[in-house]
Amino acid sequence: GESIAIVLSLVGARPVKEGTGRTVCYELIPLNELGRPRIDVLASLSGIFRDSFANVVDLLDDMFERAAIAGESPDMNYIKKHAMELEAGGTERPAARLF
Repeated sequence: GESIAIVLSLVGARPVKEGTGRTVCYELIPLNELGRPRIDVLASLSGIFRDSFANVVDLLDDMFERAAIAGESPDMNYIKKHAMELEAGGTERPAARLF
């Protein structure tokens, strides 16, 4: 959980929970509330983590995909900035950050 919390903090996101307490997504914190740029993060996950917490991996992947297309300036969203650069270079899935 600590590693996920660090990723969320750097990206500028927070968990959204349903009534039962289960996390259903990671919401991007608005930049005016965050008060700083979104930091691009590359996460190297172990196979055990990936297999044991597939739902968390899916939620993180969705968060990175949304951050890459957010209606924000690339100067304040380094995920978007780098995804745009990778896309211009022909990279498939330029928002992928989980390996």
